[in-house]
Amino acid sequence: MNTIKLNKSDYKIIGGYLLIATIFLIFKFYVDKYTLVEYFIDIPVFWLKVFLLMFIIKELLYYFLIKNKNFVALAVLSLLSFWLVGFITFLSGEISRDGFVNWKILKPFGEFFLMNVYSSLGDLAIPLALISAKKYYEYQLRATTFSNTQKELELRLLRSQFNPHFLYNSLNTIDALVDYSPKEKVKEYISNLASLYRYLIKTNEEDIVSLEDEIVLAKNYIYFIETRFENDYQFNITEENLVTDKYLPSGVLLTALENIVKHNQPENNRVIVTTIKIENKDVKVINTISKPKETNESFGTGLKSLKKRYELLSDKMIEIEESENEFMITLPLLKIVD
Repeated sequence: MNTIKLNKSDYKIIGGYLLIATIFLIFKFYVDKYTLVEYFIDIPVFWLKVFLLMFIIKELLYYFLIKNKNFVALAVLSLLSFWLVGFITFLSGEISRDGFVNWKILKPFGEFFLMNVYSSLGDLAIPLALISAKKYYEYQLRATTFSNTQKELELRLLRSQFNPHFLYNSLNTIDALVDYSPKEKVKEYISNLASLYRYLIKTNEEDIVSLEDEIVLAKNYIYFIETRFENDYQFNITEENLVTDKYLPSGVLLTALENIVKHNQPENNRVIVTTIKIENKDVKVINTISKPKETNESFGTGLKSLKKRYELLSDKMIEIEESENEFMITLPLLKIVD
């Protein structure tokens, strides 16, 4: 099936070009004192010439460029087609002007051939350029739409990858609290859990959130970790440089904190200390390193998720630094551009 198709808007562009070209020809014919016969013959012939050339070049491009990749045949047949259409147009012009063709005054074949090819190219160039520009714009628009759709799907997938075991662990914690803690403690835990998931549902469709909201969410998450593991983990947040016009990808702090808990197991009464430092251009999450936990989940999944989300949302990248005793993730702050 021919894959090069002209749609309704393409024909409108060609029609607009023919209208403007026709007005120009009428003015030219008037200045050069053409006869009425030439008006009624040469202008329709010009219209037919444009449509014929568009049809020919469309078919040649499909069969010899797209389908068969035969560039030599494409070049040869294009030149012959341009010459033939130009030659027929020349004959029509001679007949409409003089009523016959004076073969004796024709130029040498080579010069005559190039003249006819040049005539066809001149009449084809503008409509072909307009259609090509429109098709390129439509292609770019479709590519951008597809890219944005693909990014949105990837972002939704990444947002849905917040550790599914967190809810399971939280329910286990509630079960333990019911047996060993006051009723008020249990109610407080359930209230905070409901608040966290209410926020996650609310921001489920949002790609970025304000730094303040992300810090509040992080504090809520920290509450669950400290309740569940008691004194095994310690968290500190420096909020002196808390800015009000900066943003983070939704849930990235939770992913960073979850990654710390997932892969660091306290040992020998050594507390895992995590510091969240808010600076002017980024947020640094620094934690002490201990023996890795035994887990079925591959190490680095959370970090890959963070990297991918920044890649989809901005031109900034997270930075990771690791020493013998510390691990640091730098999360660049984002700014909304109007």
